[in-house]
Amino acid sequence: MAKRVKFQRLAEMQPTMTHFSTVALIVSKSSPNIFYDKMSGTERGVITLTIRDSPNHLTNCKCWGQRACVDEYAAMLQIGHVVDIVGAKVMSIPEAAPGEQRYQPQGTLPCALVVNEGAGYVVRHDSDDSANIMILQQLLQRPIRPLGAVLKLSDVRAGLGSPDKIISSYVNLLVAVAAVRPVRHIKRKLSAVHSKVQDLLHCLEVIVIDASYPEGMLFSVWQADWIRRAQQWQPRRTVLHLVDVRVSFSDFHRCPVLSHSNCTLICEYPQAAGEDCRLLLAFAATVPLKSFDGCAQAELDNLPAAASIQAQMTVRQIYTRAEGELQDASTNQFTAVLYGMITKFDLDGLSSHINRKCTACQRLIPRNLEDCAWDSCQMDYLLGTDGPRYTRYFNINIQFSDQTGTLVETRLAGQPAERILGLQPEDFERLTERDKSDLKWRFLLKYFEARLLVKKPTGMRNNLVVVVVDMQAIPLQKLSENVAVF
Repeated sequence: MAKRVKFQRLAEMQPTMTHFSTVALIVSKSSPNIFYDKMSGTERGVITLTIRDSPNHLTNCKCWGQRACVDEYAAMLQIGHVVDIVGAKVMSIPEAAPGEQRYQPQGTLPCALVVNEGAGYVVRHDSDDSANIMILQQLLQRPIRPLGAVLKLSDVRAGLGSPDKIISSYVNLLVAVAAVRPVRHIKRKLSAVHSKVQDLLHCLEVIVIDASYPEGMLFSVWQADWIRRAQQWQPRRTVLHLVDVRVSFSDFHRCPVLSHSNCTLICEYPQAAGEDCRLLLAFAATVPLKSFDGCAQAELDNLPAAASIQAQMTVRQIYTRAEGELQDASTNQFTAVLYGMITKFDLDGLSSHINRKCTACQRLIPRNLEDCAWDSCQMDYLLGTDGPRYTRYFNINIQFSDQTGTLVETRLAGQPAERILGLQPEDFERLTERDKSDLKWRFLLKYFEARLLVKKPTGMRNNLVVVVVDMQAIPLQKLSENVAVF
């Protein structure tokens, strides 16, 4: 007859225990760490489960064993599962030195568990015990740390707002999801010894906001289990309590960014947030989805009226105000009237000048795909939704030059392009190469008065965007009357 297992609460752990058993909820999980054991000549591994059995008691459980055992744990045990941990050894946790790097989430108890293959094991809890499972699973939505300790995104950015402040730190936040980008696949070399062996990493980028910073911060998720969960997060509807999330300055984005690290914990839809959560969701509902760069034509929505653009600037002044010493941090865009010559308008070249956007989600459809790849849109297609799956729009690079320089980032796109060219995208695609060349020379090397919307680089879009709102050909006399020296 099998010996009945005596389960204890995490609060009952003592460092002298060598055969401790408990029932707990997995709230986080590491990726397996596999290594070659020289002593046994085999591959071994370890995986860390962060577990909880009450609102106040949380700790880590390290599971060691042969690679097959660790891989089985990784595949079988998921975040949100209630598990039986049997035959674990209780270890006291040494106090970490200030500033010491952490490789696992910080628990609330002075002890942790270690399960060694052959001495102990971890299995899913008996599904017949549904009452206990439901009680424990409710802990997924209980905040892990006091919500009063969260920071505002604006404070995080201000505290690490320049490359000089390169020290990474860990913060607690209460944020709403504003956008979830597609998973990126990144190749890396495993080691200098195996320089030709490449490992494929997966990264999911999420834009998070709060009332203090509606422009959003980038939150990168690298762990496979959290990537799967993050793909289910809903923009403007999902609230996250992020604990010990890493914040560092990104040279690529030129601003502070957030990332999920080994010690990060995430509480989805925190119930105890109460009024704070309600206010955050109410604020998130007012933030346009298209304000983030996952949507095609985001810069073409709500263009200012051409007549309202009156401030004359040279190319140098535009660059100086957008990226140089005349930047105004209080605004992320401005308008300008530019007098100059069109020096690039390659309508008859090899570049494509027409993009496609999904009619359902408004996202740009890559040229190598026939339809939008997002799951929700694919579901609409399978259900036989009527109407076109995408629409076409102009997106043409056009460059203006004056006596101070050349503005290379300008785009003639959307409805302004249709009006100025006198063509719809479908009509343009039917033109012969000769017709495209004739159309190009109606504009190239001619002088124009261009009314522009200039969008500065931001953390979510690290390049300058200049959009033509309207433009008209002008004679040399008008150009000479409006030439500015600077």
